[in-house]
Amino acid sequence: MNRRHRLRYALLALFLPMASMAQIPGLAKPEPAPVEEKAEAPATIAIANIPLKAEEDERFIQEARQRAESANKAPVLEKQLREIQKSVVLLSQKSQSSKLEGVQISRLESLDRHWSFLDRELTKWQDRLQSAAKPLSEDAAELAGRKQVWLNTRVSAAESLAPPLLRSLDELLLEFDTADQAISRPLTQLLDLGRDASIIQARVNRNLTAVRKQIATVDHDLAVLDSDNLYVALTSAKSDAASDLESLKKGLIIEEDFRSEFDRANEKPERLFWIFALLVLPFFLWMSYSARTLLKGDSRLEQYRKTLTRPFSAWLLLTIMGLLLLQMSGPMIRIQLLMLLAWLPVMRLQPQHVHDGIGRWMYLTAVFYVINLFAFLLSQIPLLFRLTVLLNGVLMLSTMAWLLYRSGSALKTRTTRQLLALRIIIGAGAVIMLVAVVANLIGNVTLAAMLTDATLDTAYMGLFLFAVGNVVRAFSRFLFRGYAERLKSRTQHAGGLLDVMSGLFNFALVALWLYGALTVFRIFRPLMALVDAIATFAISFGSITITIGSIVLFIVSVYLSFWLAKTLRGVLSEDILPNMELPRGVANSISSLSYYALLVSGLMVALAAAGFHISQLALILGALSVGIGLGLQDVVKNFVSGLILMVERPVQPGDIIEVSATLGKVREIGMRATTLTTFEGADVIVPNGMLLSEKMINWTLSNDSRRIEIPIGVSYGADPNKVLALLVAATEHAKGVSRNPAPSVVFTGFGANSLDFSVRAWTENFDDAIFVRSALALDIHAALTGAGIEIPFPQRDLHLRSINPEILSQLQRSTP
Repeated sequence: MNRRHRLRYALLALFLPMASMAQIPGLAKPEPAPVEEKAEAPATIAIANIPLKAEEDERFIQEARQRAESANKAPVLEKQLREIQKSVVLLSQKSQSSKLEGVQISRLESLDRHWSFLDRELTKWQDRLQSAAKPLSEDAAELAGRKQVWLNTRVSAAESLAPPLLRSLDELLLEFDTADQAISRPLTQLLDLGRDASIIQARVNRNLTAVRKQIATVDHDLAVLDSDNLYVALTSAKSDAASDLESLKKGLIIEEDFRSEFDRANEKPERLFWIFALLVLPFFLWMSYSARTLLKGDSRLEQYRKTLTRPFSAWLLLTIMGLLLLQMSGPMIRIQLLMLLAWLPVMRLQPQHVHDGIGRWMYLTAVFYVINLFAFLLSQIPLLFRLTVLLNGVLMLSTMAWLLYRSGSALKTRTTRQLLALRIIIGAGAVIMLVAVVANLIGNVTLAAMLTDATLDTAYMGLFLFAVGNVVRAFSRFLFRGYAERLKSRTQHAGGLLDVMSGLFNFALVALWLYGALTVFRIFRPLMALVDAIATFAISFGSITITIGSIVLFIVSVYLSFWLAKTLRGVLSEDILPNMELPRGVANSISSLSYYALLVSGLMVALAAAGFHISQLALILGALSVGIGLGLQDVVKNFVSGLILMVERPVQPGDIIEVSATLGKVREIGMRATTLTTFEGADVIVPNGMLLSEKMINWTLSNDSRRIEIPIGVSYGADPNKVLALLVAATEHAKGVSRNPAPSVVFTGFGANSLDFSVRAWTENFDDAIFVRSALALDIHAALTGAGIEIPFPQRDLHLRSINPEILSQLQRSTP
């Protein structure tokens, strides 16, 4: 018999005698003792709930033990931590922070990348440690809480429970202890690993800080001579081939270790990227094959002929671009090798005007880049590194001088903006290289190496990004060659978005080039420090403190919100929604609500970017409530009315409505007011609350038809049937009169001076009603005049009661 059944039988033995005593007649129930107010009693379990609660907690104990056994990640995490620790120890030994002085800036940048990588890996490991320890710590806390409840129950009910039940409770408490020990073992291991990780993290931070401090020192002392002049350096140099070889070997080992660690950490993303790249290659080949047949008939694609007919180069260039993005924080040597690998597709995919401007001289960038790569590898051997940098600088300076001479000759025959810009760029590069060569000769090797490397990287990076942009534009133009033109011709806003996207793409390429140029010229870090200092400059107004950065972020965020909201509203209301079969007014409601929702969201983002805490909205809402109570009732009423108008849609832009004796066309429905344009050309602003509270006539709610009514009076001598026939014939031949419903002519009665008729017709366009009515009236007049039917004037009979005799005689003489 297991412990659970023993517990149930013990409780049954306890409850049966108590139930029998309760059924004995005449047995008085004891009066309950008065309850005194005491402190809150510890949590216990009622005796009647002990079996169910014991069964529930026993299941939880078993589940917690199983989770502790199956989710014990301590061995795996310990292995990963030891690998990181090994890398940290080896890198510390090979790049001692006390010997960083004199190390070239390129090597310092590589060490910074390496230490930053180890720091990121250690942070990721700590996140995994937290994920592994969290369920164990939660189970341990839950076990402790449940165990305490059982201990309280054991103490409070010790005298009233039977011995078997007490033994069962003791066994359950023992199981709690066993489960707690099962959880404590892996949790203790994880906590120990966490302490070891903290020690490793401190070592990483110390080395990373030392490297960055040395980089900052080098940047600050770029104008300071760091070596003897070249003549003295050559004459006083002591060659130690073994030591130089050992230094070179140490640098290569550090780079190889970094490469292997980085590849191991990013193995899965790189594998997925290569699978995707290989799957895309046939698509590039197909596009190139299809483009060959279209190039002859499409002049817009002719400028991309070279790119579209070289699919493998385009695919390789974009693949290398993707690898560079994946390797952005990886080893410097890997990035330089990838850039060197991209040289051939970069040269093959340059537009013709680039070849015309630079010529075959741009092919020398491969030579410069190889020499620069050797200089990076020789950075541990100062003299060889200096001579390699000098050689590269002299070659680059000579090339730029020749290009300046060549462009000057070209300017004598033709002058273009591109040629002038190219000459300015080459001239600036020549000046920089001249400074680099002179700095190398007089003893500022760090400045010379930085300027040489930065000039080469900036120029080559420009060619690289120019080729990437050319490839993206060429194949995008080919894929969307018909859709883009149709979109621009048929829409008002969506076509313009294509130009915006193209501009954003070009801006991204320029921004990427600018970031790289500022980085390699050692300007980016001090510039960001200056920007950060300006952005954090605080302005105080009493207890309110704002910063320049928060103000700029708020302005930019608000501007972008308004621009995005306006663009989205235009695209939805004029390009997308009108082409969809939607109920009346839904398109306008969707576009308007999207506009205001995006504005509100943008405002919240702007406030958050400015450092405003959303929790502080309570102050604003409180102020708004006071304002609403004092004088903003109408504003709130109109705002709510605007929401109702957008949901119920009794009015939409373009409707002809009449409200408060004002007739006009709805131009815009806002959240507070609706704008009407009258037929006299005036704009009338009508509050939304008035549209709901007052009587409003919508002439075009269900359709654009309008009835025209023309009253006609003829003389009493005319035949009514003939008049009816003439009027019916006139309406049948009138232009603009709808045939469904058909026009009608009715005899309305006998007037004071005429027989009265009414012509009633419908027109399908409300805007044309006045013109149709005019034309119909002219046709009716012509028909009656042609039939000799008179349209009488008003007649009056004059009765004279008395008249002067002289006037009477004059009237009689004038009467024939």
